[in-house]
Amino acid sequence: MSEAAEKLKPLLAALTADERAEVADYLHELDDGDSDDETLTPEEWEAAWVEEINRRIADGRSGKTVAMPADEFMQRMKEKYG
Repeated sequence: MSEAAEKLKPLLAALTADERAEVADYLHELDDGDSDDETLTPEEWEAAWVEEINRRIADGRSGKTVAMPADEFMQRMKEKYG
């Protein structure tokens, strides 16, 4: 897995279920070609994600968004899904 993808994991894990569903829908549209955007090359796709992850990191550092600690997230998932 690329470094960019690895960086996404904790950020995606901190999203709400609804937000993760929106991301999943977005990714599904990209894979199906249903999106109005042009098809991206793997390099363009990775660059877009790097840009997105950098934006999210900046949002977290500025206080615009707040990440959930991993242990709290795992506890919530265990409570919800067992």
